[in-house]
Amino acid sequence: MLAYASRYPVTGAELTADIKSRTGGIWNPSPGSVYFLMNELKEMSLLVPVKGKDPHRKAYIATEQGKSELAKVSEALLETLNREITLLSFLATMVDPTTAGRMEFLRWAMTADPSQLQRVRQTK
Repeated sequence: MLAYASRYPVTGAELTADIKSRTGGIWNPSPGSVYFLMNELKEMSLLVPVKGKDPHRKAYIATEQGKSELAKVSEALLETLNREITLLSFLATMVDPTTAGRMEFLRWAMTADPSQLQRVRQTK
C-alpha cells in the first residue's frame, strides 16, 4: 500500500483490483482487509487521506514518514527476494535446466543496474 500511495493517491478498491490483476488472480485481497490496513497505516501517520478521482471513495497518499518506512522495508524485502530466488534457482536445477537459467536471469535482474536492464529491453 505504501508503494502505491507513495506515487499517487490510491483507494482501497483500486489497490484491490490492481493486486488481483497483477497477480493473475492468485492474490485477491478482501476489501475489508485492505481498508483495515489502510486505516492502520493512517493511525501510524504513514498514510493521509486526500481527494481522489472519485469523490465517493477515500483516497490516501503516503506521508514523508510513510515514504521513509517504505524505503526501510523495501531494502529488507529485496534482500529476502534475492535469497528466495537463489534457493528457487537451486531447486530449479533439479527439475529443469531451462527453468534454472530463467531463475538465474531473474536473480541477475533483481540486482542489475537499471541501465543494464534498459539495454536488455532494447535488444528484444
